[in-house]
Amino acid sequence: MRIRSKSAFYMDILCTFSICTLMLFTSGCGKKLFPKPSGGEAAPQVRDFQAVAMPRAVELSWTVPSPEQTADLRYSIVRTELPWDSRNCMDCPGTSQHEVQSIDAATAAKMVSPADRRLKWADPNVVVRHAYRYQVAVSDASGTPISMSNPIVAKVYPSPAAPANVAAATQQQGVLIRWKPVNKDSEGHNVQGDLSFRVERMSDGKGWEKASPAPVKGNTFLDQLIASDQNYSYRVVPVLFIENSSILGEPSQVVLVKSPEMVLPPPPAKVWIVPAKGALEIRWTESDGKNGGYHVYRREGKEIIRMTANPVQHPPFIDQGAKKGATYFYAVSAVAGTADHKEGLLSKWTEVRNLLAE
Repeated sequence: MRIRSKSAFYMDILCTFSICTLMLFTSGCGKKLFPKPSGGEAAPQVRDFQAVAMPRAVELSWTVPSPEQTADLRYSIVRTELPWDSRNCMDCPGTSQHEVQSIDAATAAKMVSPADRRLKWADPNVVVRHAYRYQVAVSDASGTPISMSNPIVAKVYPSPAAPANVAAATQQQGVLIRWKPVNKDSEGHNVQGDLSFRVERMSDGKGWEKASPAPVKGNTFLDQLIASDQNYSYRVVPVLFIENSSILGEPSQVVLVKSPEMVLPPPPAKVWIVPAKGALEIRWTESDGKNGGYHVYRREGKEIIRMTANPVQHPPFIDQGAKKGATYFYAVSAVAGTADHKEGLLSKWTEVRNLLAE
């Protein structure tokens, strides 16, 4: 990524890490570092920057601003190494600081998930028992910085060991996963902190995804959000929570299993809304296995209505009746392929405010 003046850019970055960040738009560092765009609208900004330590890497992720704002935006990831004794001090000075990755608009568009608009990038150049503070600078097409994300500190502890004796068994209600916790870290020491487990599944044509919505404290998990008569792979990932940080360990060995012959189809994993010429397009990821289509629901306040008289076979569904300025929640269910079209569970609700003209 070409930047108008790299030395000036880094001076701006260094300024934001200092105490004057707190006074940026008042007395500041002697100048207004991130000017607002013309027209008075707020500058595009990364507001939910997150970091997770993994074996041999730190994964960074954030939600990119709306498509209308991101056509020419560029992202610069700046890393500051902190002394280990200062790992819990967000504002302490670091021992070194430099840009570790720049992402231009075209590359960012390819990296963003269309379902949740999150961009993920992993920093592989990390060392155990080292702490790193990260921020993302957002620049315009000319390379001029226009905003800075919240800072986050990633603390790289020895990762927890993979669970042992993982097994999967078909039950009437779904697939039951069992495992044996190993309370050791990658260096053979007893783990310090709170150990839990994330169960992941993979089906044909898809990558690994979370089967458990949250890490599991015990050693079993019943996966009910699966399609009938399908082959699945499962693995269990240990998660160590220590000093307000999550440390992922190596995944367990993979186990294969076939789901029950008769279970209700699972809901879509993700639902999102796209504005479309005065209407709203409801889109979703299609469920595993065979089903008889999908029903779309809309909630406004306490009122919930089903938008589809008959199941629709594929996304999207167009809501032509959305009122300008109204806030809606949408959810989608899948129905069985049998004649009764028995309906499975609803997906999570997705919120949207319709700002388009009617």
